[in-house]
Amino acid sequence: MKTMLPDDIERAVLVGRVWRNGVIDGPCVVAVRNGEVFDITGHAPTMSDLLERDDVLDIARSAPGESLGSVQQLMAHALDSAAAVGAHIGMPRLLAPCDLQAIKACGVTFAVSLLERVIEEQAGGDASRANVLRGEIQAIIGSDLSAIRPGSPEAARLKADLIERGIWSPYMEVGIGPDAEVFSKSQPMSAVGQGADVGLHPDSKWNNPEPEIVLAVNSQARVLGATLGNDVNLRDIEGRSALLLGKAKDNNGSCAIGPFIRLFDEHFTIDTIRNAEVSMLIEGMDDGFHLAGASRMREISRDPLDLVSQVCGRHHQYPDGFMLFLGTMFSPIKDRDTAGGGFTHHLGDRVSISTPSLGTLVNHVQRSDTIAPWTFGVRALLSRARGAASARAVPALQTRVQQAIYPSLAGKRVVITGGGSGIGAGMVEAFAQQGAQVYFLDIAEEDSLALQGRLSTQAVPPAFVRCDLTNLDAVAAAFERIGPVDVLINNAANDDRHKLADVSPEYWDERMAVNLRHQYFCAKAVAVGMQQRGGGVILNFGSISWHLALPELTLYMTAKAAIEGMTRGLARDLGPHNVRVNCIIPGAVRTPRQEALWHTPEEEARILAGQCLPQRVQVDDVAALALFLASDNAGRCTGRDYFVDAGWYGA
Repeated sequence: MKTMLPDDIERAVLVGRVWRNGVIDGPCVVAVRNGEVFDITGHAPTMSDLLERDDVLDIARSAPGESLGSVQQLMAHALDSAAAVGAHIGMPRLLAPCDLQAIKACGVTFAVSLLERVIEEQAGGDASRANVLRGEIQAIIGSDLSAIRPGSPEAARLKADLIERGIWSPYMEVGIGPDAEVFSKSQPMSAVGQGADVGLHPDSKWNNPEPEIVLAVNSQARVLGATLGNDVNLRDIEGRSALLLGKAKDNNGSCAIGPFIRLFDEHFTIDTIRNAEVSMLIEGMDDGFHLAGASRMREISRDPLDLVSQVCGRHHQYPDGFMLFLGTMFSPIKDRDTAGGGFTHHLGDRVSISTPSLGTLVNHVQRSDTIAPWTFGVRALLSRARGAASARAVPALQTRVQQAIYPSLAGKRVVITGGGSGIGAGMVEAFAQQGAQVYFLDIAEEDSLALQGRLSTQAVPPAFVRCDLTNLDAVAAAFERIGPVDVLINNAANDDRHKLADVSPEYWDERMAVNLRHQYFCAKAVAVGMQQRGGGVILNFGSISWHLALPELTLYMTAKAAIEGMTRGLARDLGPHNVRVNCIIPGAVRTPRQEALWHTPEEEARILAGQCLPQRVQVDDVAALALFLASDNAGRCTGRDYFVDAGWYGA
């Protein structure tokens, strides 16, 4: 069964969806870790939600969740219909790994598939004419168009020549012209997954599978990962007229995706996709027919990221993200039933699509009017989500805070450390919305650049400055580059757990550098400029942890306790220069990192039981306090600690 999974499964980050019966009775988001499948729906109710998270890799790798057993058992259950009875009753069923995403596809992205599409059109859907036409067309334009770059002057000259010869086609236009063919393959929630039947329209007699790589793209047009897909192709229906594309492409079971989405990381990137070879094996169950082929992504005519940009951008948005079929060069022409008749499916065909980095997608061919109907759509998913929400004991009240507007913050130069994600990202957005010029320091480039891109439409877009805060020379250089600062927010920290026996002097020094030292030296870097400008604001970030004496956080709590003392000292020293220094002490803030690593359902219940207010503290709640303390409205507030913890400490 390992052959159905990526060759390097030990390091692959796989996420997907399963249907759970019993109490859940619906779809759940899962992650695969060390051969075990975990339900992580509590951290991302849909795959669309998961792919929007800045910490998607952390969630997939380590978010707490219920174990659903081994991935080998899950795959065996998907591939063996008899496994649904007997020993495996109640076992989750593997679904297509996407849900709310639009399902898009790009066609004629390979030279050989371009020729076959032209042949389909010229044959008018008649399979018997394909072989003769193939020879005639190849004699005129050749079988290898891969050297022609779409949209190039060479492509324009070829177009003019083909028009003159009378064999120009709309398929040639999208094959070698500047604009790719992009169409809606099928509807959100309609794709089938591993082991499921795929459907042929009952009117079709000339058809084939199309093995493709499918990109998983979120609403910001970020490609998060990839999986495999089968775009069931009805050559006769579409060949009769390009206007029948919808009838040919969007049928019950006409789209298979899976088995899992592999997320991009240091081991698996877009370059892996660019160099992949997708293999396919068709096995006839009624006639012993075998046909194998391959599609080499290095021969694609348009780069995958170019195809993504043609789908999504300022011209078209996908708020739930999209799955994008990249096309195939595999077009089976081997005779099956009669000489010169080419290939067409038989009912019962087993189709296996594979590539080493993604594993294998297996489906069986049946008619679209006889396979299981599609009944669970977006409305059913939303209805189930509402029911699950109403069943929770925790009061909702988690909507985003409508931040007050502080005119005194407009135009202020604000620096936020650790601004790429979590609380820091929330403050970056909040201050940018005030019209402040925000600079945020971080080492997490991917998250920071994504945030910078998302906020690029603000009147004064925030700017990311890469800076390792443990390197004091880098800190000094960053502030030299930024220039005068009106507001400094010392937010960056790391609350990794540790045990007394494991702490070495080197680890002590590293933890103090990460959590304490930079706050002092960032303050030092801005103090002179603030004095020269007649005042300023420094907001340090403490933690509720040491007030509550939480376990396995001694070094973190030591640093955070020191920050409160440092705040008092700086407030006294800088007060004569009209520089205000305060400390914000957050409680259990619901950030992606905390939810992924520490806040299990049991921990959530414990936190809420300890608070005066029965709602979790949100990032926006912390940002609201920071805005007030940075504004002139807090002009007489300095040297103090301000808790935003829903009354947890001292309750």
